[in-house]
Parts: sequence; structure tokens; C-alpha cells
Amino acid sequence: MGVSDDLTMAAGHVAGLRRAVTALSKDLGNTIDVQRLRDDVVRLADDVDLVARAAGVGSQDRAGGPGEIVFITDDEYDPSLWSDAEDEGVGPSRNH
Repeated sequence: MGVSDDLTMAAGHVAGLRRAVTALSKDLGNTIDVQRLRDDVVRLADDVDLVARAAGVGSQDRAGGPGEIVFITDDEYDPSLWSDAEDEGVGPSRNH
């Protein structure tokens, strides 16, 4: 079996998982555990797609290439971006 066949089979299994989780969601409701499972299946689908693109057999429609590094400058941000932000674990600033 070639890489393309393996990836097709993996994508098919992920699609089967997606259908099973959808059925579970209908049976059990949208519980936190079902939501986490659904998110895991989405992550698996994304990972299979990333591997396929890296192997040159996947869709190249998405932005950025595999392993592409995006540089973010260390320039100062406009302080107004953070004016309504809260410090994690501390809460909002009290000097309003």
C-alpha cells in the first residue's frame, strides 16, 4: 500500500469516527465529554490533512505550507488593544 492509500484509509476511519460521535451526541446529548470527543475527531482530521499536505498528496488550498515559520515582530503593540483586558487569575484592574 502506498502513502496515498494509507492516507485515504486514515481519512476514511476519521470520517467513520465523526459519524459515530455524531450518533453519540444524538443519543447522549451535547455533554462536555461528547464535545471533547468531537473536538478530538476534528483535530485528527486536521492532522491527517497536514500529513497529506506534507507528503504532497493533500489539498494545498489552505494558507501556509507544512512547517512554515511565521515571524512576529517584537514591536510594541498599541496599549489600547489591552485597555479592557483582565490579568489571568487576578481579575480586572480596579483603578477605573
